[in-house]
Amino acid sequence: MRKSNQQAIGNIIKKLLKNQKLESRLQELDVLNYCEEVLGKNLMKYISDLSFRKGRLVIKVKSAVVRNELSFQKSEILKKINEKIEEGIVKEIILK
Repeated sequence: MRKSNQQAIGNIIKKLLKNQKLESRLQELDVLNYCEEVLGKNLMKYISDLSFRKGRLVIKVKSAVVRNELSFQKSEILKKINEKIEEGIVKEIILK
């Protein structure tokens, strides 16, 4: 008798991603998507660019007033994004 070599496709995909080191890039994309979700459509109108590298989320804001408001909410935004990701991948938020 042959042994069954069946595995869940989700497990196979996770192994593939880890082998090709794509997991970190996918996490970065997740952070950007969750950031848009946390900030909402109204605030996203005032944001010109979002980027994430090495634990730093950089938010480029078009309006000084919105930048000031976001600076007061940095810790709350950071907390909400890290709760969604469940890994605490975002270490710092930089507003420009």
